[in-house]
Amino acid sequence: MDFLTDFLTPEKMRVVLGVLKWLFFAMTLGFVAFALMANFRIRFFSARRRKLGLIPLFFAAALVVILAYQATWQLAGFTHKDLVRHMERHNPRTDNAAKNLIRGRILDCKGRVLAESDREARNFRRYPYGEATAHIVGFRHPTEGLNGLENALDGILSGYLTDQREGIKDAMLLALQREKERNVGSDVTLTIDAELQRFAYEAMNGRKGAVVGIDPRDGAIRVLLSTPSFDPNDYKRALNIDPDSPLLNRALHGRYPAGSTFKLAIAALALENGKAGSINCPAAGYKPPGGSTIRDHEYYAYQRQGLVWPGFGTIGLDEALAKSANTYFASAGVACGIDAYNDFAEKLKFNERFTLAKSEYGTVSSQLGSLKKLGRGERGELSQVSIGQGRMLATPLHMALLTAATANRGVAPYPRIIETDEPRVLSKMFEPATAVRLKTAMRKVVTDGTGKKANIPEFEIYGKTGTAQNPGGEDHAWFVCFAAPAGKPPLALAVIVENAGYGSAAALPVAVEVLKKYYENF
Repeated sequence: MDFLTDFLTPEKMRVVLGVLKWLFFAMTLGFVAFALMANFRIRFFSARRRKLGLIPLFFAAALVVILAYQATWQLAGFTHKDLVRHMERHNPRTDNAAKNLIRGRILDCKGRVLAESDREARNFRRYPYGEATAHIVGFRHPTEGLNGLENALDGILSGYLTDQREGIKDAMLLALQREKERNVGSDVTLTIDAELQRFAYEAMNGRKGAVVGIDPRDGAIRVLLSTPSFDPNDYKRALNIDPDSPLLNRALHGRYPAGSTFKLAIAALALENGKAGSINCPAAGYKPPGGSTIRDHEYYAYQRQGLVWPGFGTIGLDEALAKSANTYFASAGVACGIDAYNDFAEKLKFNERFTLAKSEYGTVSSQLGSLKKLGRGERGELSQVSIGQGRMLATPLHMALLTAATANRGVAPYPRIIETDEPRVLSKMFEPATAVRLKTAMRKVVTDGTGKKANIPEFEIYGKTGTAQNPGGEDHAWFVCFAAPAGKPPLALAVIVENAGYGSAAALPVAVEVLKKYYENF
């Protein structure tokens, strides 16, 4: 059935109906001619002649039905939503029925306009926030069609799904009345904070990457930014071949190794399996069974200076997370075992995509991450995944949800971007006590560890830096964090800057400034 639904699109159905119409027309003429010949030349077959006479009548009736159905497309105008969608995209004629259509607005959580139709320019669509909201709002283009939420919410924005007028039930009368007025679709309100989104866009300063901000309590997405971006007011086809991929929504579809930010997950795994105690982290590194030696970043930093790294020695969870000790988390992950890791990985939902908007017209959803089950002999791979490398990939949205779970007593909310969508739970990733313990360790990262630049006086930030090795170039910079000042709503953030090196230097400053901006309004 899904195949038939995908195949029998309105455009293809129009082609099929056109072919059938002419086929029935030709066959009707053929049978009429045949019946006339039979009437003059084979008079003695009277019974057969009467039967033959029914055949052209059948095809003539079928032709009339097809023509009548097709007439509703041209004459009934707005009453046929698929015709309007087709005409809106592809029909430039001045008598186009879609000329009277005014699409509903897309608004942010505070009523600011993200997309609106110009009532004078008719089909012209305006996007006041331009590049800042382009990837999530999408665009409406006269030849390229619809994209993003403009497409997924088309039925509501165009009014196809909301016209419930009473008293005008006849399609032709409704079409005639709409000749005198414009069809106005319904507005849609998003959870996005447009000013915060624009601020994040400016903070990224054109660098490749993404910023995702979520309210941990109900999954409301306040920021969903991808850079570089494009201007939806002036879409050009050349964007499709731009080497910087400005059309790629990195926040939803970018897949990256999570680097040291994934140590939050391994810390939770170790806590829930009794493996988060003191661990020896020697200078020589940690060599898992069947795997290669894992060393700390400091080992190589010392080596570049001609010095010998002394190692961390025996340290606990707080210090290990603050210093981002690879040896600690690789050892802790392997100590938990393959089975415990596989069970825990299932709760993280990294192998799932999250649907933000869906209708018969389109879908806006995230890409799958990659956190595959490991075999019993893959302890070497487990050590790599435990430091956010190896065979693991995450979208910025996935990392924001992991951070949100830490802020929300271990429960990750399902991400939502439509204000009217009901909040729901995605997954209980870990126990409340684990979340409390993680929160303490994340604060230690900011006060005494790699995230010291986030230790601002305005409010407390709980975070984790990450530097993810990138096989295709320079390392990616990560910073995930959350804040929950007294009396103010919490916000969980994930920031990635591609090919920017250390998370503390590139991603952390963006996150801190976004948080400051967010809490200015409360």
